[in-house]
Amino acid sequence: MSVVKRCLIIVVALGMAACSSPVVSTTTTSPPEPTTTGSSTTTTEPSAQVVIYLLMNDVGNEARPGPFLVPVERTAQVGDLESTLTVLLAGPNTDETQMVPAIGTAIPDDTVLQGVEVADGVATVDLSEAFESGGGSFAMFARLAQIVYTATRFDGVDSVEFELAGAPVTVFSSEGIVLDGPQTRDDYIDLLPLVFVDSPAYGGELGNPAHLSGVAAVFEATFQAAIVDSEGLIIAQPDYLMTSEGMGWGTFDATIDYDVDEAQWGSLIVWEDSAEDGSEVNIREYRVWLVPAP
Repeated sequence: MSVVKRCLIIVVALGMAACSSPVVSTTTTSPPEPTTTGSSTTTTEPSAQVVIYLLMNDVGNEARPGPFLVPVERTAQVGDLESTLTVLLAGPNTDETQMVPAIGTAIPDDTVLQGVEVADGVATVDLSEAFESGGGSFAMFARLAQIVYTATRFDGVDSVEFELAGAPVTVFSSEGIVLDGPQTRDDYIDLLPLVFVDSPAYGGELGNPAHLSGVAAVFEATFQAAIVDSEGLIIAQPDYLMTSEGMGWGTFDATIDYDVDEAQWGSLIVWEDSAEDGSEVNIREYRVWLVPAP
């Protein structure tokens, strides 16, 4: 049995176990309806594909089981951070909550976005007081991370300052999380799987050739990847991919050639071979849209 076939079996078997007791809550959202005024319909601004960050109940490894952040593709108004954050607050859709492993959110479903301002690379995000309700320390850090990663995906946004009901936050929630200045992605690195594909997003187009970028903390700076078609067949599997650092977190930016006759749903799978026994660990699978080469 090939490495990736074993990998897929592990994803399914351990993913079911992870979903039996999810750490994060899940919510359901429906597509927005057009706004109407009297007999006329007001059209919204042009929409585009954007990326929000939810939480996936990863199966990773026993010492670091997750859930971890996952980029997920959505539709929102072009170039509008406020619209994108509103989509984030709506949470995962029904399909995402029922998949294996499940996708969820740590953000309370009654949280309301009250405003966003961007100046000098800092996005000031004002949320309702419900944002800090319920949950333990993991849930609190996770919801902060979801906002920070989603906002900093935008060009011109490097960090986030939080407000609750218009008041600046220096200590967040009853967990006493100190927010001593603008929050960056590096402040929430522990919320990432050890192989974190930031692009493509879950549910997004893979492109052809596939372009993968992200960060990873893997042994000897190497990890594995495979592309699987709609029938579950492996259509691309390089020998390995590499990060920029052999110790700790490093970046990666790689391309993978693959071949399909027609556009279809498939999967991108990444994992690390354990330095201890060679088993596949830190597995993550993204549903992606495969397209023929131009």
